[in-house]
Amino acid sequence: MDLKGKAALITGGGTGLGRAIALQLAREGVNLVINYSRSAEDAEKTAADACIIGVKAVPLKANVSIPEEAEKLVVQSAEILGGLDILINNAGTTKFVPFQDLDGLNPDDFMNMFKTNSMSIYFTSRAAAKFMNNSGDGHIINTVSIAGYRPGGSSIAYAVSKAAGIHMTKCLAIALAPKIKVNGVAPGLLLTRWAAGFNDEHIKKMEQQALLKKNTDVEDCAGMYLSIAKNNSITGQIFTVDSGQAAL
Repeated sequence: MDLKGKAALITGGGTGLGRAIALQLAREGVNLVINYSRSAEDAEKTAADACIIGVKAVPLKANVSIPEEAEKLVVQSAEILGGLDILINNAGTTKFVPFQDLDGLNPDDFMNMFKTNSMSIYFTSRAAAKFMNNSGDGHIINTVSIAGYRPGGSSIAYAVSKAAGIHMTKCLAIALAPKIKVNGVAPGLLLTRWAAGFNDEHIKKMEQQALLKKNTDVEDCAGMYLSIAKNNSITGQIFTVDSGQAAL
């Protein structure tokens, strides 16, 4: 499917994986809203770089962990872009706590991660569905994680919130069929700003555990989102892009 002229909202779209997805979509002719909660300068730079490519791209601030802000973001994005064809739920948060440190997480930590990593998917998707149902088509793609089905990652709370995001993806695929496709991408360790929470020893260990003996390439991972958005025969699926880190 040709994506030229489509309209997409990317939450957490200014940095790392979100930026890579945004620029790959821009090269396909997709007009964009780049959402951010704190990284205004990064989101503005990503939007500016997308505009240079030749599409419309606007940075828009919202904290998607707050339902009202998440839903308002979707409405504003559709107004700015004249509709909404693609929603990429890429916003995420974590707290780096070793699994063995059971006292290192408190109820607020769990709630913050669940709100951003799983609950926000529900509220943005619900709002987006109103626009996508009117057009008779739509793609929702959620960033989950291999930590959601293989215990690991930055903390227990993060892993469990991502497991919830995986199941949320499958539940929404049922709820929004047949007009709207809902899928997820589960990256392995990406060497973006996010990886700063891991020490060099952990990063090297993940690299050696991967079947391909490397950590996940950000551009390769971003390319999966484009492949999904171009395919009208896939829904309810999670696509792993992890260099084989979770294969064993």
